[in-house]
Amino acid sequence: MNKKQIVRQLNFYYYGCMGLTVLTAAIMYLLISKGLFTPIDPNQGIGTTIQTVAIATTLFMIPVGLFTFKKQCRHIRLIEDETKRERLYVQSAKLRILAIGIPLMANIFFYYMMGGYQSMIWLAAITAIALYFCKPNERKIDLELQSDEDSY
Repeated sequence: MNKKQIVRQLNFYYYGCMGLTVLTAAIMYLLISKGLFTPIDPNQGIGTTIQTVAIATTLFMIPVGLFTFKKQCRHIRLIEDETKRERLYVQSAKLRILAIGIPLMANIFFYYMMGGYQSMIWLAAITAIALYFCKPNERKIDLELQSDEDSY
């Protein structure tokens, strides 16, 4: 598998997360605008619980997703078999994208669930920025699989 195929495969997950986030926003907007869903008050018990869970999940998943991937790349770059190295890289990169993309969808969902509570959109923005750092391209693959000695 060459780098273009790897990028194409990872782009499916990357843009899939973005597309599902937009779909989530559109569905929630339609539900609220048609009056089929009543927003939750963010200052009540369940609203506070949702905020706490969303913040904790986001603050946990972003560093874990990015750090775990970086740590796995250190091991992947040492593998001599190129097909195994590429397979493990793709698997790790997919997990990184999903680890950050799923909280993005959840934060957008919670934003609308709480009637447009501004803290949730800021949380979604932070997650979207983190997801942007996961955008696959050929140069990034080279840099992530480059040995530590070559980087100096």
